[in-house]
Amino acid sequence: MPVWLSEPRDIAGDSVLRNWRVLLTYSGTKHFVGICTRTGLYCVSPPITSFTPDTRTGVTERGVRFVLSGPPSRDNGLWRLFWLIATWDNKVTGSKDITGEYQWM
Repeated sequence: MPVWLSEPRDIAGDSVLRNWRVLLTYSGTKHFVGICTRTGLYCVSPPITSFTPDTRTGVTERGVRFVLSGPPSRDNGLWRLFWLIATWDNKVTGSKDITGEYQWM
Protein backbone atom coordinates (compact mmCIF):
# COMPACT_ATOMS: atom_id res chain seq x y z
CA MET A 1 0.00 0.00 0.00
CA PRO A 2 1.42 3.42 -0.90
CA VAL A 3 2.42 5.73 1.94
CA TRP A 4 1.19 9.22 1.18
CA LEU A 5 3.11 11.03 3.89
CA SER A 6 6.83 11.33 4.25
CA GLU A 7 6.61 11.84 8.02
CA PRO A 8 4.42 9.37 9.97
CA ARG A 9 4.08 11.85 12.86
CA ASP A 10 1.99 14.06 10.57
CA ILE A 11 -0.93 11.66 10.94
CA ALA A 12 -0.39 10.35 14.46
CA GLY A 13 -4.05 10.96 15.22
CA ASP A 14 -6.84 13.13 13.93
CA SER A 15 -5.80 16.43 12.38
CA VAL A 16 -7.18 19.88 11.67
CA LEU A 17 -5.98 21.27 8.35
CA ARG A 18 -5.69 24.93 7.44
CA ASN A 19 -4.66 26.34 4.07
CA TRP A 20 -6.01 23.14 2.57
CA ARG A 21 -6.70 21.88 -0.96
CA VAL A 22 -8.27 18.67 -2.29
CA LEU A 23 -6.66 16.78 -5.17
CA LEU A 24 -7.99 13.94 -7.31
CA THR A 25 -5.47 11.54 -8.85
CA TYR A 26 -6.01 10.01 -12.27
CA SER A 27 -6.44 6.67 -10.53
CA GLY A 28 -9.49 8.11 -8.72
CA THR A 29 -8.20 8.69 -5.18
CA LYS A 30 -8.86 12.01 -3.42
CA HIS A 31 -6.39 13.56 -0.98
CA PHE A 32 -6.23 16.56 1.34
CA VAL A 33 -3.13 18.75 1.22
CA GLY A 34 -2.72 21.35 3.94
CA ILE A 35 -1.02 22.57 7.07
CA CYS A 36 -1.63 20.35 10.09
CA THR A 37 -2.39 22.70 12.99
CA ARG A 38 -0.86 20.26 15.49
CA THR A 39 2.56 20.05 13.81
CA GLY A 40 2.60 23.23 11.73
CA LEU A 41 3.79 21.14 8.78
CA TYR A 42 2.25 20.58 5.38
CA CYS A 43 0.90 17.08 4.92
CA VAL A 44 -0.78 15.00 2.25
CA SER A 45 -3.50 12.67 3.49
CA PRO A 46 -3.93 9.04 2.56
CA PRO A 47 -6.87 8.49 0.18
CA ILE A 48 -10.15 9.97 1.45
CA THR A 49 -12.93 7.40 1.85
CA SER A 50 -15.72 9.65 3.15
CA PHE A 51 -16.50 13.32 3.72
CA THR A 52 -19.20 14.91 5.88
CA PRO A 53 -19.98 18.43 4.63
CA ASP A 54 -21.79 19.55 7.83
CA THR A 55 -18.70 19.04 9.97
CA ARG A 56 -16.17 19.46 7.13
CA THR A 57 -14.60 16.19 8.22
CA GLY A 58 -12.99 13.63 5.96
CA VAL A 59 -11.95 10.11 6.90
CA THR A 60 -9.08 8.37 5.12
CA GLU A 61 -8.59 4.71 4.32
CA ARG A 62 -6.37 4.48 7.42
CA GLY A 63 -9.22 5.77 9.60
CA VAL A 64 -7.61 9.15 10.30
CA ARG A 65 -10.01 12.11 10.46
CA PHE A 66 -9.10 15.43 8.86
CA VAL A 67 -11.16 18.51 9.68
CA LEU A 68 -10.97 21.38 7.20
CA SER A 69 -10.52 24.70 8.99
CA GLY A 70 -11.10 28.05 7.33
CA PRO A 71 -10.96 28.73 3.62
CA PRO A 72 -8.83 26.75 1.18
CA SER A 73 -5.30 27.86 0.41
CA ARG A 74 -4.69 30.35 -2.33
CA ASP A 75 -2.90 28.85 -5.28
CA ASN A 76 0.49 30.11 -4.06
CA GLY A 77 2.50 27.08 -5.08
CA LEU A 78 3.78 26.00 -1.66
CA TRP A 79 1.16 23.29 -1.21
CA ARG A 80 1.97 22.12 -4.76
CA LEU A 81 5.53 21.33 -3.73
CA PHE A 82 4.33 18.89 -1.07
CA TRP A 83 1.79 17.40 -3.46
CA LEU A 84 4.47 16.89 -6.12
CA ILE A 85 6.74 15.13 -3.62
CA ALA A 86 3.88 12.82 -2.54
CA THR A 87 2.92 12.02 -6.14
CA TRP A 88 6.55 11.35 -7.03
CA ASP A 89 6.98 9.03 -4.04
CA ASN A 90 3.77 7.17 -4.95
CA LYS A 91 4.38 7.06 -8.72
CA VAL A 92 1.23 9.03 -9.53
CA THR A 93 1.32 10.44 -13.04
CA GLY A 94 -1.39 13.06 -12.89
CA SER A 95 -3.98 14.83 -10.79
CA LYS A 96 -6.66 17.49 -10.79
CA ASP A 97 -7.42 20.17 -8.19
CA ILE A 98 -11.03 19.66 -7.01
CA THR A 99 -10.94 22.06 -4.07
CA GLY A 100 -13.95 23.93 -5.45
CA GLU A 101 -16.14 20.89 -4.81
CA TYR A 102 -15.34 21.08 -1.07
CA GLN A 103 -15.06 24.85 -0.62
CA TRP A 104 -18.74 25.65 -0.10
CA MET A 105 -19.83 22.45 1.60
